[in-house]
Amino acid sequence: MDSDLGIELPALHPFVGMDVTSALEERARRYGERPFLVWEPPDGARRTWSYGEFGRDVRAVAAGLASRGVRAGDAVVIHLDNSPGFLLVWFACARLGAVAVDLNTRYVEDELAHAVELTGAVGIVTDPRLGLADCPAVTALGWTALLDPATGTVPELVGDPERAPRREADPAAALCVQLTSGTTARPKAALFTHANALWAGRVGAMLWRLAPDTVQLIYAPLFHTHALCWQLLPTFWVGGTVVVQPRFSASRFWEVSIRNRCTHTGLLPLLLKVVTSQPVPEHSYRSWIFGLEMPRLDALLGVRIFSAWGQTEVVSTPVVSELDNPVDEGAIGRPAPGYQVRVRRDDGADAGPGETGDLLIGGVRGLSVFAGYLADPAATAASFEDGWLLTGDRVTVLPSGALRFASRAKDMLKVGGENVAAAEIERVITTVAGVGQAAVVARPDPVRGEVAVAFVIAAAADADETALQEAVVTACQRQLADFKVPRAVYVVPELPTATLEKVAKGTLRQWAAARHLTENTPPHPELP
Repeated sequence: MDSDLGIELPALHPFVGMDVTSALEERARRYGERPFLVWEPPDGARRTWSYGEFGRDVRAVAAGLASRGVRAGDAVVIHLDNSPGFLLVWFACARLGAVAVDLNTRYVEDELAHAVELTGAVGIVTDPRLGLADCPAVTALGWTALLDPATGTVPELVGDPERAPRREADPAAALCVQLTSGTTARPKAALFTHANALWAGRVGAMLWRLAPDTVQLIYAPLFHTHALCWQLLPTFWVGGTVVVQPRFSASRFWEVSIRNRCTHTGLLPLLLKVVTSQPVPEHSYRSWIFGLEMPRLDALLGVRIFSAWGQTEVVSTPVVSELDNPVDEGAIGRPAPGYQVRVRRDDGADAGPGETGDLLIGGVRGLSVFAGYLADPAATAASFEDGWLLTGDRVTVLPSGALRFASRAKDMLKVGGENVAAAEIERVITTVAGVGQAAVVARPDPVRGEVAVAFVIAAAADADETALQEAVVTACQRQLADFKVPRAVYVVPELPTATLEKVAKGTLRQWAAARHLTENTPPHPELP
């Protein structure tokens, strides 16, 4: 994989001579017997790895990967839900200098094939329960290793830890790729360096005031920045403990939290109603990460809720609240140390109190912001303007100096915490026979925040609308992850237009909100 994006870190930065592996080795020396990873599966045995044991097992997996021909610069797809196997392979790739491709497990075969082609992956680690181990995109790779569901590990990758290669530490070296939806028809591969990961650890630990006695509950997927960069790496940085679940479990949330005396976790908006509807027992939590400042939640749950804003490209949280200096209710926070934050009005001037503008982030590529998009220099260049990262979000500046989220400037949806590009769904719909034109917008949803809704123009005036709707849904189910599938498909005679004959999506959003979810919509499975 050609991961050279021309990144040159400053001569002096906090991680000179370091990488993720040196950080793990240091923690294994310093905290050898302290628990690092507690595995809490719904079925099967609970297991704990100390820092020393985890470091040994990482070396064993690195040896196993090397025996399969994995070398520095090679891309390895990690197609796993949260598990010890995910973390062992991720850290093993880091040791070898290989690049971990953290793949969303809700992707279907077409999306997996795109990720493999984009990254030039040499092999994949997958879970047979995900159903893609035998698909052509996987069997065409050099090798496949399977997770053992009983243990959550990958036994076939275990080699001799004493024979594990170790790449010389280079903080600017490529570490991992996260697939992220933008405004394009296909997800882009955002590349992180070792310095990016160390930055996420150091800055996150400072912002959340973590300490060696931190016990962090992680149920959000590790293939996303929230769990990896906001939770795992900061806890790892301070020598704390991560308690990992495969996914969120409403019935086990408090049970696992109390058994492990968890002190920190993240709260996804999708799960807010579930958590707050249960009785709150006595617990050890000190703080949770959430998207908004909500004092009522603090009182209800008996824990400090931090508000924070981030996205894949900014690695950590450039906008965040503070433990001792709360922000306005509903705000996302204030500028965080280590980043420059600018709100730019439409006329190019800086926004003042009460004004709304585009959110721009200033940082160092490959250190405090991502290195760039793999194999897409044009998209990387378009993401920056005069050194500022263009986030695609619009915020309002409050009189207190805090920021409140206003809208997304990009043509994006946020479905249950997942970023989805409208163009990605439109690309699939326009391949359906009988579709002349298509436009996708977000529709408010009480559970997921937003869901996708599609408006299509039939190619023929006498088209069977029901059959066309069913064909659109079927095509999306085959080619897209379930959360991207439109929840409603409306056949319309024409699409509203704005300037330059572009589709007026603001009008379409109004149309979508005014219609019942089931109107003119063929049934299809509920999204998880």
